[in-house]
Amino acid sequence: MKIEITKGKYKGIRGRVVGVYTDGRYDINVIKPKPTQPTQMVIKINNCREI
Repeated sequence: MKIEITKGKYKGIRGRVVGVYTDGRYDINVIKPKPTQPTQMVIKINNCREI
């Protein structure tokens, strides 16, 4: 599943979900990260949408 971050510091970043936590967070791998962006992130489900 691919998602896009809609809130916060990293708004607009797209990633592929690689894990789901029971407390409402996604573990994602960022698609085409820029040199200053992290390659893996943990994001709250409320702050992103599916694309």
